[in-house]
Amino acid sequence: MYIVIAGGGEVGGELARTLEKAHEVVVIDRNPQARDRLAHLDVKVVVGGATDPDTLREAGVERADLFIASTDSDEVNLLASLLAKGLGAKAALCFVGKGGYVDVLADPRTAEILGTRIDKVLWPQRALAREIVEVILVPEAVDVELLAGGRLRFVEYRVKPGGPYAHRLLSGLEWPEGVLVAGVVRGQAFLSPVHPAYSELILEPGDKILFVATPAAFPELEAYFSTGRGVRRVMVIGGGNVGYMVARELTSRRVETVVIEPSRERCEWLAEELPGALVIQGDGTDLELLQAEQMAEADAVVAVTDNDEKNLLASLLAKQLGVRKVITRVSRSETRWLFEQVGIDLPLTPRQAAVRAVLDWMGPEEVEHVSTMEESIELLEVELPEDFAPKALEALARPNAMPVGLERDHRVMLYRPDLEALPGDRVYLVAAREVADEVVARLVA
Repeated sequence: MYIVIAGGGEVGGELARTLEKAHEVVVIDRNPQARDRLAHLDVKVVVGGATDPDTLREAGVERADLFIASTDSDEVNLLASLLAKGLGAKAALCFVGKGGYVDVLADPRTAEILGTRIDKVLWPQRALAREIVEVILVPEAVDVELLAGGRLRFVEYRVKPGGPYAHRLLSGLEWPEGVLVAGVVRGQAFLSPVHPAYSELILEPGDKILFVATPAAFPELEAYFSTGRGVRRVMVIGGGNVGYMVARELTSRRVETVVIEPSRERCEWLAEELPGALVIQGDGTDLELLQAEQMAEADAVVAVTDNDEKNLLASLLAKQLGVRKVITRVSRSETRWLFEQVGIDLPLTPRQAAVRAVLDWMGPEEVEHVSTMEESIELLEVELPEDFAPKALEALARPNAMPVGLERDHRVMLYRPDLEALPGDRVYLVAAREVADEVVARLVA
C-alpha cells in the first residue's frame, strides 16, 4: 500500500516504524528535523503543513491507498483528512483527542454536510485510560486485558527481588486450576511454554510471567501475588483528557480519587464534571504539595501530564514516598525503558493503542490486535476461516508464539495440547511482534 502519514511525532513516528517494512510510506511534518528523526526508516519525509494542498500533492496523496492524520492538533487532523479525501486518497483515518469529535463524525449526517467521509476516527487516549484503570484495580499486576467479553483475563506479574518466585524453576511451580501460564518476558524476549529453554527456566527478578485465567480462578491467582489491601485511594497527576477519563472511571467504581492539575480553568471544569473526586490546583512535582495531600497514603499514582519529564519526576517522588504502584504516561519508546530502569511499575503510551487501531483497520476482518505489551509482544484474537483445516492447538504453538485459548459457540476454553481448533473458532494468541503477522497468516490464509 501507498500510505501518507500526517505528523511524524509520537503517534506518526511509531506508525511509520511499524508500516515501513511492508508498505511505501510518506510522512508529512512541519518540522525539518523530522528528516533526521526518521532517517533510520525507509520512508520519505515531506516538510510542510498537513492542511496545505500543495504539501499534500507533494506527498502524493492523490494516489494514496491510505491517509493517516496523526498530528497533535485535532483540528489539523480533521481538515487534513477531508482535504486528502478530496484530493483522491482512497481512505482516511483521523486521530483525535476529544471524544466529542468521535460522536459528531460518526453521525452519517456529518458526511452529508461535509460532502465526504472520514473512514475511521480514532481516539487512542480512551484506550489508554481504560488500560490504566484495569491495571490499577489489580494491585500487583503490571498489565491486565479482558478477552472473550471478560470471560478470560490476561494478566502480567513481575518477579520481585526477594519474592517467593525469584530464583525458582518455573516448570516446578503450581498454579490454580483454570490458570494457564502463557509465557515469560525477559528483557524484550518472549519465551512461550514450547520454547526449548522454557522447561529449564529459572525465574530472575525483573522477569514477567504472563497468565490467562478464567474469572472463577482469577481471584485465587491474584492471591498468589497480592501482599496488601485492595485499591482504595488513587492520585492522578494531570487533569487532561486521559487523567479525566481515568478519574471518572475510578470514581464510578467508588475509589477515592485525587486529581492534581496546574490550570485553574481546567480545575474548575474537572470539579464540575467529577463531583466524586477531590480536584486540587497545583504542580504535581511539588513535594510539599504531594506530602500535604498524603500521596504516601495512595495505593496507586497515575502521572499522565503531556510532559515526560514532569511525569518522570512525579513518579520518582511517588516511589520515594512509598507508593506501591506507579503508572506513567510516556511519549517516546527510548524514554519508556528509562522509566522501567528507575523503578516505575508501568510506563504506558497512547502510541500502542494507536498502532493497534490502524493495524486492525488495515488487516483482515478476522484479526484483532487486542493489546501490545512491552512494545514487542502482541495479544491477538483470530477468527478461523471456514476453510481452516482442523488441528490441535499444540500444532499452532511456536517458541515465540502461543495459543492461550479459544471461543466456540460462546463457550471459552483454555489451551490444552490436544484441544482441536475448528473453522469459526476465535483463537487467542500471544506472539512476539516480529512473528505476529506470520502467525496470523498461517491461520487465515
